[in-house]
Amino acid sequence: MKSRHSARLGRHVLRNVIASCLIASGLNIAPTFAQSVSATLRGQVTTGTTIAAATVTATNTETGFVRSVQSGSNGSYSLVGLPPGTYKVEVTANGQTSSRVVTLQVGQTAILDLDTKPQEFAAVVVSGNRIAETKTSEVANYVSPKQIETLPQGSRNFLAFAETVPGVQFVQSSNGSTEIRSGAQAANGINVFIDGVGQKDYVTRGGVGGQGSLSDVPTGAKGTRGNPFPQLAIGEYKVITSNYKAEFDQLSSAAIVAVTRSGTNEFHADAFWDRTSANWRASDPFERAAGHKADSTQQQYGVGFG
Repeated sequence: MKSRHSARLGRHVLRNVIASCLIASGLNIAPTFAQSVSATLRGQVTTGTTIAAATVTATNTETGFVRSVQSGSNGSYSLVGLPPGTYKVEVTANGQTSSRVVTLQVGQTAILDLDTKPQEFAAVVVSGNRIAETKTSEVANYVSPKQIETLPQGSRNFLAFAETVPGVQFVQSSNGSTEIRSGAQAANGINVFIDGVGQKDYVTRGGVGGQGSLSDVPTGAKGTRGNPFPQLAIGEYKVITSNYKAEFDQLSSAAIVAVTRSGTNEFHADAFWDRTSANWRASDPFERAAGHKADSTQQQYGVGFG
């Protein structure tokens, strides 16, 4: 009896120890959504031969965000969890420092080999995107902040820019409802992830919140209107049309991975005012036949500070 009691007690203590270790390790786990939107920069530090224990530091030029690692025994380094943006990448070895400026996009895994030959240790920042995209199975296209800022579109829905991606359609109905499709599938085959959080609409069959037309909702219901997120708040996004990873769920045609804009070290303000009226458009065939236009006016305006 004493032996069996001791065995049970030992197993009980072992279970508690294992549970405590799991809880303690869980406290240091980063949020899982960071895998969807953060970028990764990796490569090797060399000077003819690989350099171990070199310090590689990436500093976001707009926000001041800093992440630093040391290269391994084979000169390799990996900077993970980098918010999309432009970074000054510095490598320090043997008391000397060289730097590069690179731009990382949402969810990108990029390779940048840092050459630390003596003549390159001058304090000169090399501008330009001298990085190579790691080969993955994903078929994806990026929608950059510049495209969101400058490309024209009439709905103020940031998903409209996904039409720049081959095979993707953004459709706006006359009643104001919108939907986004990829390939030959319906709108409910798409899921949009904003900062790693899925926007899937589980109530109607319109795909993501704020999307949907009369053809994608139950009979007698109305399509939803509006945007899943304000356009001014979106920084950039990636459209994955096939071969997406298992981390993306509730979709069958395309995954849209967006990241919100972040504050910087400088004050910024944005404002917009879009106006359309009957006097600013041509008559449609029915209006030409009737000899007059239907009265219509639409205005959208807003402002953002950061």
